[in-house]
Amino acid sequence: MRFAKPALVTLLILFIGVQFVPREAERDNPPSTEMISGPREVVDILRQACFDCHSNETHWPFYSYVAPMSWLVISDVAGARSRLNFSEWEGLRAGFQKRFTRKIVERVEAGEMPLWQYRAVHWGARISPEQLDALRAWRDNLNPPAE
Repeated sequence: MRFAKPALVTLLILFIGVQFVPREAERDNPPSTEMISGPREVVDILRQACFDCHSNETHWPFYSYVAPMSWLVISDVAGARSRLNFSEWEGLRAGFQKRFTRKIVERVEAGEMPLWQYRAVHWGARISPEQLDALRAWRDNLNPPAE
């Protein structure tokens, strides 16, 4: 018990200290070069559930400015943008777009996307069965069965 107060003071000092570690340059929204186009319903679903991480239109919530949570958010967004960025979608070759539509639907069906920690904080990011059907139709439209 005699170490509890010094430990709490030390943790508080560390928490305050890490707030001064500069990370602002990594929390940006570069210009969107070739934003995704497609059925309005699909773009709305992607905007609602995916754009915060997978586009250059990230809404940076208050906790993305508070370390150490900010480090996780910045890292997640950078990783997501590097794998798939809807702000650069139209610049992708058609084959990549087709593959990504299949992967998007697979990951949503498996419950892997949006990430559970994102859904826990952003209730609107949950994808309903009807919205999943719209994503499937989009996928099927871009990936017709071989004849």
